[in-house]
Amino acid sequence: MTTVVRVRGLAFETTEEDLMTFFTGLPVTSALVVYDATGRASGDGFVTFADAEAAKSALGFNKQHLGRRYVEVFASTAEEMTSQANAAQAAAAAQETDAVIRMRGLPFDITTGQIVEFFDGYSVTDGNVTLGINADGKFAGQANGEAWVQFASQDLATAAQSAKNGQSIGGRYVELFPSTAADRDSNRLKSWKGGKGGGAAFGGLPPMFHAGRGSGPVVGGSQAVKIRGLPFSVTEAEVAQFFAPEIPISPAQVTLTRGPDGRHNGTGFVTFASANQASRAVDLKNRQYLGSRYVELLQETGGGP
Repeated sequence: MTTVVRVRGLAFETTEEDLMTFFTGLPVTSALVVYDATGRASGDGFVTFADAEAAKSALGFNKQHLGRRYVEVFASTAEEMTSQANAAQAAAAAQETDAVIRMRGLPFDITTGQIVEFFDGYSVTDGNVTLGINADGKFAGQANGEAWVQFASQDLATAAQSAKNGQSIGGRYVELFPSTAADRDSNRLKSWKGGKGGGAAFGGLPPMFHAGRGSGPVVGGSQAVKIRGLPFSVTEAEVAQFFAPEIPISPAQVTLTRGPDGRHNGTGFVTFASANQASRAVDLKNRQYLGSRYVELLQETGGGP
């Protein structure tokens, strides 16, 4: 008989230690949480027991709560566990990263300034950091312990991941994974849509962040500007350049929205350092040409786009 069980339905923050503790009273020898190519928990995990009898007893934990979610427990095999782990590693290795690193395990009160200090020596600025936000539920609008960091090159991103993975920040050790600009932007927009559906969490705005060191999330008001009519081939860097030199911003402050097919749909958002800066950007650049098309700029309010 097998000594391995599979656990499905895990919350993304579940750790191997949580899994081992869940099976209180049974002789657990190891646990594995499976992550996808972006470094996010897949919702599956595996636990190995000292003997087949313990693994059989573990099935009695099926549909019990582990943290905030109930989980399903199935009999599995060492081969299935190894296959799942190898597949996730291969997907991560094959993924094009865009010089973006995803951080997980951050303190919930983390600031962009602390992350900049954490990556001291790797040319990271506040504008390169995007903090993750819970999209819905009880903690909608609050930090979720994740962040994305845009590096100037893939070599810098790789070096930073190698040197900093597993180190401590704000009293917690953090994990670093290769990611992509698309993954970062997708999570920004999920949080925005979740906030709109939930009401006051975001005031209808994308959950972007102030550019200033140590600042927190923009949860309403007018620091965000919506841009309509963008060329479909435009990049974040080109949008940032559009506002220069009058209003210098980083490409990391730009989010290009995409349709179901993954293609840019001509709309984007820019988060400025202040409401005054956002207003000035609209005054200077509304109905100006970006490439071959003139664009419209709309300063957002609590009502959303």
